[in-house]
Amino acid sequence: MIYITRCGPAGQEIRPTNRTTMSKLIVPIDFSITSADALRFGCYLADLTGYDLEAIHVFDGYDGDPDFTVGRGSARVRGRVRDMLDRFVHVHAGTSAKSIKTREVVGSAIHQLVLQSQREDVAMIVMGGVGTGLSSSVTPVFGSVARSVALQAACPVLLIPQLAGVPDIRKAAIAFDETETLMELSTRFDVLREAFNPHVSVIHVLFQDTRREEHVELSLIKAMFHDTFPHRAVDFDFLPEGDLTERLTNYTKDHHIDLLVVGRQSRNLFTQLLVRSEVGHLLDVSGVPVLVIPLPSEKE
Repeated sequence: MIYITRCGPAGQEIRPTNRTTMSKLIVPIDFSITSADALRFGCYLADLTGYDLEAIHVFDGYDGDPDFTVGRGSARVRGRVRDMLDRFVHVHAGTSAKSIKTREVVGSAIHQLVLQSQREDVAMIVMGGVGTGLSSSVTPVFGSVARSVALQAACPVLLIPQLAGVPDIRKAAIAFDETETLMELSTRFDVLREAFNPHVSVIHVLFQDTRREEHVELSLIKAMFHDTFPHRAVDFDFLPEGDLTERLTNYTKDHHIDLLVVGRQSRNLFTQLLVRSEVGHLLDVSGVPVLVIPLPSEKE
């Protein structure tokens, strides 16, 4: 966690303070337009938070050149791939390119990126979705790599839909099921909230179970009464019970949300938010950037 100064008057510069080992953003590069958008957004976020930025390309060990037969992951291949990566960063990161560390990694993209997320110095992965950009379960917004990394990573993962451009985070929504989840997500979201100062809504799809819903609302009232939440102004929106994915995606469209924040259990790959087993479907159809935050398991 990096602790930064609270928001001051409009226009006041936000400066990072008391940096810890968790001070790096990782942007996976696959040389697509969407990864270029993710890189530019990563540069912007790094400027606001003081995080370092590392661009990583994971490949199979070959460079696709049919004129040469070389060993997998050879120095020659790695050199060619590194040159490609450096050129890509130079073109799309502009003046920020000099401060960006680049690295090529041989292996499976999902496996290697999950390993990267487990590094102590990594605060977040920012990656573009690989898909059609259409809200369809047949042609998902976030392809298998982005989706799998978001569901398995040890750090928060910010997913940018294909062809969405560089996000302008002015309105964010934090979706929650239980009050404890909401408070954890709100705390973990503080870094981005400090950086972008967006208007924040917290949203909850009502449970069909009346007793469970009453428990949620009572615990939320207690948290507010004891001043443990919220610490800043937020809007509360309780959505009618129904299909969770449909309710959330419709809300983001109707309210012009720029970023949807959800949580997931880090051990069982299901979000605590989406206990009704809809995490994958939400990532398949969301048309806005999604920040997936791993939460402590119930046993921790």
